[in-house]
Amino acid sequence: MSLFARFKLFCQQNPLGIRLLTAILICSSAITLVATGTQLWIDYRYEVSAIDERLRQIENSSLKSLSNSLWEISPAQVQVQLDGLIQLPDVRYLSISSQYGDAYAAGKKPIHGPLLHRYYELTHTNHKGEEVPVGDLTLIISLDDVYRRLGDKVLLILASQGIKTFLVSVFILSIFHHLVTRHLSTMAGYARRLKLDQLESSLILSRSERRDDELSDVVSAMNSMRESIQTDVRKREEAERSLAQMNQQLEQLNSDLESRVEQRTRQLAERGRELESRGLLLEERSRQLEERTLELEMRNHDLEDALIRLKSAQQQLVESEKMAALGELVAGVAHEINTPIGIGFTSATFLADQARQATQKNPEDRFASLTLESSELIGQHLERAAQLVRAFKQVSVDQSSEQRRKFDLICYLDEILLSLRPGLKTCQPEINISGPDSLWLDSYPGSFYQIFSNLILNSVIHGFEHQSGGRIDIQVSLIDATDITSAEQSPQWLEIEYKDNGKGIPEGWETRLFEPFITSKRNQGCSGLGMHISYNLVHQLLQGSIQCQPSEQGVFFRIKVPACCE
Repeated sequence: MSLFARFKLFCQQNPLGIRLLTAILICSSAITLVATGTQLWIDYRYEVSAIDERLRQIENSSLKSLSNSLWEISPAQVQVQLDGLIQLPDVRYLSISSQYGDAYAAGKKPIHGPLLHRYYELTHTNHKGEEVPVGDLTLIISLDDVYRRLGDKVLLILASQGIKTFLVSVFILSIFHHLVTRHLSTMAGYARRLKLDQLESSLILSRSERRDDELSDVVSAMNSMRESIQTDVRKREEAERSLAQMNQQLEQLNSDLESRVEQRTRQLAERGRELESRGLLLEERSRQLEERTLELEMRNHDLEDALIRLKSAQQQLVESEKMAALGELVAGVAHEINTPIGIGFTSATFLADQARQATQKNPEDRFASLTLESSELIGQHLERAAQLVRAFKQVSVDQSSEQRRKFDLICYLDEILLSLRPGLKTCQPEINISGPDSLWLDSYPGSFYQIFSNLILNSVIHGFEHQSGGRIDIQVSLIDATDITSAEQSPQWLEIEYKDNGKGIPEGWETRLFEPFITSKRNQGCSGLGMHISYNLVHQLLQGSIQCQPSEQGVFFRIKVPACCE
């Protein structure tokens, strides 16, 4: 495997570490550039100060001697002094013009480049103490050497700081991978392998010593959830065994009853043949026996119906426990990873603000623009991850967080449609609500809002895709409690039938529709948790049932919940 392929594989396996490395490199590079610029400015000021110091030395020591030489009209002495001054660092050209028309020069006069010009008036003090002008001195200093020295220093500083920054970043990335990333990968692999029938092995991280930190808290939480699920599974298996024993006892009782009925029928037949001669009395007794037999058969039929309802309740109980356990597991893991995602989003937002300020100060700074685009991209993806985490948290239904009160369901449905109207502008379906004019419930209105919102939005997004209009029918009615398996909860039950004339659901999805993460629009941002949340609300909070019924066109959901929750 090539080095590039290994690096690409490492980036795919450790995206969080690569983002951390990128952030460290960007911040360190910005700090290095600022420090380098500050150091260059200080060095430039130092070089300029050194040039000013040499100019002051020339003013203090050389101007007077040049004035005396001009006064004495000594060209050789003036030229010697000029040749000596031209040897000073950064001095490129000297020229003197006297009052008598004489001109002296040293060096080659530069034309281009950064230059400093200084002009001095040369005077001589005569025997009367008067200052007499004798000429003018022109001095030109070049800054090319200063800029060249600063350029060399820039390369040295950037090279050393870049190497140091890269080594420190790699070292930090290694430590982060050793302390965090590899353990996160272990926990993710464990969560993917975790199933209801494979709960024996616990999550153990490969660490040199036990530490009480965030990773230990996450491991403890996942192991606690595993143990809780394992306990629930054992309880469910015990309940199934008890139910099987009850079924066996019921079948035995049914068999004994049938044998007794048959035996009693034979006895009655023999008695009838014996009492055939008794006429009307025998016929009356025969009718009584037939009525008794019919009553026993009706009781037998009732027992069979009770057995069927008991099996249906068992299946619903197993399905509810499975969905609840899976929902608690997903919500728990989402809660644990919410904090690192929030910290990452805060860091990305801060970096974006800093980059935006740098771009406003210097719009041509490509590094700041690239940093701004990268930080905004990171923030968008972290925001998407935070939205998914919030959706995952809703999977677990917390009954204590919902307020129970009395409300009119028909009026409340109108309020739900009014609140959803902005999201229905693109499709504008026709929604019809049929039922009594007023239907008061003692239940949880927030749960009904969540359930109907999920159903209507699913019809708009999936059923009426790429089309306007559409029809949604919601029928609400009260039914007799004797038709419900769990009739002891409430004397009256509420039955809701939800239908639309959209595309319907894919074939074979009727049994998988309420599982988490089941969606046909994952590439459009749908998480597949809406129907799973609705299922948990109906079964766990409202203590009812929701089923997807076969339909020739569109979808058909039937919801049954008690009119008064316990």
